[in-house]
Amino acid sequence: MGNRALLEQLRLGKVNLQAKCEDALDEPYDLMLLQHFHYLRETDKGDPLEAYKHCEKACDAFLQAFKHDTSWSLPVVHELALSLRTAAAAADKSATASKGRSQREDAANMLQKFFSAAVTDRGSLKDSKKWGVLIIINALFKIYFSLNNLRLCQNLIRAVEGFKEGMQALERKQVEGRGFLLAEVVTYKYFVGRLSLLNSHISRAEAELSFAHEHCPPSHRQNKRLILRYLVPVRMALGKFPTRALLEKYHLSYYAPICRAVHLGDVSTFEAELAKLQQALIRHGSYLLVERSKLITYRNFFQRVHALTEAAAGTQTTRLDIAKFRQCLASTGVEMDCDEIECVLANLIYSGYIKGYLSHQHGKIVVSKGNAFPPVASVVGDS
Repeated sequence: MGNRALLEQLRLGKVNLQAKCEDALDEPYDLMLLQHFHYLRETDKGDPLEAYKHCEKACDAFLQAFKHDTSWSLPVVHELALSLRTAAAAADKSATASKGRSQREDAANMLQKFFSAAVTDRGSLKDSKKWGVLIIINALFKIYFSLNNLRLCQNLIRAVEGFKEGMQALERKQVEGRGFLLAEVVTYKYFVGRLSLLNSHISRAEAELSFAHEHCPPSHRQNKRLILRYLVPVRMALGKFPTRALLEKYHLSYYAPICRAVHLGDVSTFEAELAKLQQALIRHGSYLLVERSKLITYRNFFQRVHALTEAAAGTQTTRLDIAKFRQCLASTGVEMDCDEIECVLANLIYSGYIKGYLSHQHGKIVVSKGNAFPPVASVVGDS
């Protein structure tokens, strides 16, 4: 009997589902299966809140067995976690959802119980439930991000980092014949990269997101696009820029003008493009990172002025007039007074983008004779 036919029989009351589940499975698996069928029935009826309640009961029933089972049960945990998360999201969107109460928060609490049972498993490594922690953590990441409640995410990352064999498996190494599924690793790396971005850990964000993009299958174009949505601005903050072909391939061409502006030190275009993208970038959570590249745009602009000054003089130049910077900026449509420019230069020196010092009394900046403008990637770290 197919799922649709079974649901129809359930709707008509022609199947004693409880008896069938009890005949087929021992406790508590019979209760889990019973509640799962009720979840499917309520979903089919269009009652997401009731569907969620049954899904939660199915998870609770299975949890009692999971605490004592070995890793054979992890595929079931994967399916239950997916059902619980999607059911909670649907319930929160429904008109019958309780005001001020989130089913996703309840779902996170349930998944935390599964996580505790997995991460504290003391069984043999080969059969350990620890190999399921990424399944549960990724589901929790998705819930916490949807709730904009990220304070608990770091605890989950620390738990993985404390699992030595798991850390090896994250690098795609088999440990006693066991490892994580690549799909779970890619998802985990994606979320850790986003968290690193939010915490201004730029170098780690690049490493995690780069791994996720490189190991995400080419056929999963939407997922690769989602990763690049954050990887492009992360690399831009490191002075690395994507090819136009890559941006076009993944429908991210809106990044092209702002990347070009940063690369060329075109402050006017950068400000205009940032204003255009502001709402979209805020929605994606990458606005502050892209805005951070404004300082790099100034750095590249001042580097170009310095290079042109040296070329015109025909000799190495270490002293530059701030008034000259003001004239050059004005010629590109950026009006700033000398005090404002001094402030930007002081920030660039403090951040390490320029090696030198300001002479306010003489209205000059004095730069290092060697490597006055260090490569951006060598300056940006995990602040």
